Amino acid sequence: MEPERHGQPDIFSMLTVLDQDVVVIRLFGDLDLGSAASLRTCLAEAVGLRTPPRIVVDAEGLKFCDSTGLSVLMGGLAAVRAAGGRLALSGAHGRFARMLRITGLDTELPIHDSVAAATAHLDKPAD
Repeated sequence: MEPERHGQPDIFSMLTVLDQDVVVIRLFGDLDLGSAASLRTCLAEAVGLRTPPRIVVDAEGLKFCDSTGLSVLMGGLAAVRAAGGRLALSGAHGRFARMLRITGLDTELPIHDSVAAATAHLDKPAD
């Protein structure tokens, strides 16, 4: 069971690394209306780093995500697909994972246990 949220939100931050031909974006803190624009910019930049783009969004350090953050992720997925690439999600847990399942978005953006598993998914031929 997750603890109740009281007080100040966790500051949102990202770390982007290039692991061979995969861009890994690690998320930390709270992804919400106030921080969504920075993720939107990061995803747009990541799409242009490799052709075709191969991106893993690692949500292991994400403490909270609201509908705005979810919308940014789905917009990023659309941009990656439009560029002929693939995007995978790793480490989603708690309320965020439940929100993906409840909305059915986990069928568009399947959750992988680790960055390595998400990268392996990117290596498989597209369905």
